Amino acid sequence: MNSSRRRVLGSGGLALAGAALAACGGAASTAEPGAQSKGPVAIDILTRSGVTAQTGHSQWYANAAKSTFTPQTDITVNLIDADPDVTTKLTVMASAGTPPDGSWFATLADGSGGREQAIKGVFKPLDEYMKKDTRFDVKPYFKALIDLFTVNGKLFALTLMGHYGTNVLYYNRQKTGAAGVTIPADGNWTVDEFVAAGQKLVNKGNDAWAFWPDLAAAEFGAFWVRQFGGELLDEAGKKCLIDTPEARAGLEWVYNCSTKFQLIDNQFRTDNKTAMFEMQGKLAGVSGTPGLASEYKKPGQTRVNFDLGIALFPKGPKGHGTQGSGSGVGMTKADKGAAVWEWIKFITSKENGYLQVPGGAGSPGGRTDTWQDPRMLAYDPIYTNILKTYPQGAGSIRWPANSRRVDFLKAIDDNLAPYFKGQTSLNDATSTAAQAANVILSQ
Repeated sequence: MNSSRRRVLGSGGLALAGAALAACGGAASTAEPGAQSKGPVAIDILTRSGVTAQTGHSQWYANAAKSTFTPQTDITVNLIDADPDVTTKLTVMASAGTPPDGSWFATLADGSGGREQAIKGVFKPLDEYMKKDTRFDVKPYFKALIDLFTVNGKLFALTLMGHYGTNVLYYNRQKTGAAGVTIPADGNWTVDEFVAAGQKLVNKGNDAWAFWPDLAAAEFGAFWVRQFGGELLDEAGKKCLIDTPEARAGLEWVYNCSTKFQLIDNQFRTDNKTAMFEMQGKLAGVSGTPGLASEYKKPGQTRVNFDLGIALFPKGPKGHGTQGSGSGVGMTKADKGAAVWEWIKFITSKENGYLQVPGGAGSPGGRTDTWQDPRMLAYDPIYTNILKTYPQGAGSIRWPANSRRVDFLKAIDDNLAPYFKGQTSLNDATSTAAQAANVILSQ
């Protein structure tokens, strides 16, 4: 599956947004929590692109707003489609002095600029709203994501959707069955066994392949190296660890998927990976987040017309890797703060966290009570298997101390690409990547 690679603005653009916002008084807006909590009132909410799409997160939020939220609260939600991504769009709007009332808080997608924008004053703290709302409880939200949304001791977003990482294998049962391959749904087998099984699915003459791993460091990279006991970054967020033996072992396994194992002939072939799996039948399996389970199982979907298998990815030498993942929603203008707070609570609630899955919106809400909901567990066994495999919860999300995550990841991806293309050695590539990344971390 192709990962989202959306254009982002650098930290300079975010700095410009903060300066412009301060100049127009936006960063200092401190409307009293509780004001305008009742309608009729209209609020503008920036969300990821896809408001008018047939499926996906934003399409679900638009339907939920009209069918449930507005009738209950008399608060109208105007969703603004973020193009090309949330970070870029929000930076432009804030720089112009016209921020929306609330926005998707971008972390591991849509530019990843949420924390930087919070530092610059684009997002407003939610702490006072939470304190005054005596019925609100933050404890069910994924700790890994709440930690990510907390900047300088203040919370700037609640979790809109969340999961345990890119640890789900989607596969074509017709192809695995024809090859006599059985894939454990709970992921209780090894990557070595996975490779041996995958080789039975390859037919080079028919351009038919078993598995094509994603190379982007942001989520897949963290998963691959954690499978082998490695990390991209130390806990303090100040040192890149891509050049450790453990991290190198994970990267070498990914490299071998094409060179040694021949599960795919070329990591850089120009085909559309998603199309090869969904429509062309040339790819037996892809890995990703549990979000595709929702999209692939939505009634009436036309993306897959074969018997779909969904399993936890097999374990590496150090077990099943996990990195918590997800995004949030926060407040970007406090004039209608209480109304925005009501929307934030609604769209990140336990109930919506479940309903967005059968609604085709992707991953469940990032809450423990949503993931443990009997309806959630009955929807597909993958959710039960994830909970059983990771009783400690979703893995931590390590973030650069200076919040320059986009630049940090680009330094890794750019310097690892020559290795994956066979142009340099693993040691040289990871050493160069670590050096470049550490320069970013030191700034």
